[in-house]
Amino acid sequence: MKFKFLAIASLVLITISCKENTKETKVEIEETIEEQIVEIKEVNPFTASIEKAHNKEAFNNAQAISYDFSVSFGGNNRLTAKITQLTDFSKIRIDKKTWTSIIYDGNEVFVNSRNDDYKGARFDIFTWPYFISLPYKLNDNGTQWSNEKKNKWGDAQFDSAKLSFDSGIGDTPDDWYVVYKNPETNVLEGAAYIVSFGKDLEKAESDPHAIKYSNFVEVNGVPFATKWTFHNWNEKDGYTDQIGEATIENIEFITVKDDVFKKSSISQVIENPNK
Repeated sequence: MKFKFLAIASLVLITISCKENTKETKVEIEETIEEQIVEIKEVNPFTASIEKAHNKEAFNNAQAISYDFSVSFGGNNRLTAKITQLTDFSKIRIDKKTWTSIIYDGNEVFVNSRNDDYKGARFDIFTWPYFISLPYKLNDNGTQWSNEKKNKWGDAQFDSAKLSFDSGIGDTPDDWYVVYKNPETNVLEGAAYIVSFGKDLEKAESDPHAIKYSNFVEVNGVPFATKWTFHNWNEKDGYTDQIGEATIENIEFITVKDDVFKKSSISQVIENPNK
């Protein structure tokens, strides 16, 4: 939505009287016409209702959150760690139980180790923190919404809409999500998604998955799902067979110093494989 603000030109006549000279001098000052066009992103009712249900204002008013996180697929643990992230998603830190730290400082992703060739670092640092932040990132710059309709989610019909991204947004702008909200509570209870990280779009779209949120708890008035399950997905049936699960514990809103996200002398940068 565009709003125009116009500064109207005016002519101002200033009369200057000089005591030394009885002649009056008139100085004409002309103000320049300026037109400013300010872009204001319009929030659609679908996402606005989710943000309200998840108390986005309270979430954004906090500086950072931390939580204990564990995720497994096929019975094998992928990651157990403490995660600290700024609520605006601009900086993230993952402290693994193996004592390796993965950090995103707003510009680069790096691992604070020279011995751990951790190829999944970029995926981990942008995926799990994104899933916990999803209700608050629905109207980020570069987000596009389409195809709003009812879709099957378990035994119910939930409101859903497709989220995609402008070119150049994040590591994987070709990713998309189908977001599901409970029509009675407006809580975001799940999302279908593809993972194009390290692969082409055709391959990613041939294997879509879904995350299902449950066991919600409130922390300072903000609801968080403490159990996530991962499933195969198709548009007709919604989520199907479970393939993984994650648990979130000890969620806290905290204040952190900037040096939490700084490199160490042994840090190695992890580049984006999609570029």
